[in-house]
Amino acid sequence: MSELCERLSRLAPLRAKPSEEFEQNPYLRDAVERNLQVAVQCCLDICHRIIALEGAPKAVDQYGAILAMGELGVLPPDFARSLAPIAGFRNILVHEYVRIEWSRVYRSLQEIDALQHFADFIRGWLREGNRKI
Repeated sequence: MSELCERLSRLAPLRAKPSEEFEQNPYLRDAVERNLQVAVQCCLDICHRIIALEGAPKAVDQYGAILAMGELGVLPPDFARSLAPIAGFRNILVHEYVRIEWSRVYRSLQEIDALQHFADFIRGWLREGNRKI
């Protein structure tokens, strides 16, 4: 959780950058890309950890791990369904880095509130059951 929060805090001020600057500045793009990648990976790692702690069936894939959070009541099911596509986005950042659509990365930067909501839901779930991950 602390790494996720750290990455989100690094990304937050970059949201204010105009898309033109993002398109023209490769260093800015690199910083956003890497921090988004790690933030999403943190979310996925948290999902897998909770699945294991709850003794739930292992998720078939990363997308399914997020959906499982909705099934387990960790996340609201609708939120889990809307967040699950970030697993595919993470795969693009990691495996298809040569063909990254920078406009999609910029859009994802503007939508990092969803990752913050994820962190908030996880904190609530942890407090509710006096759990630690």
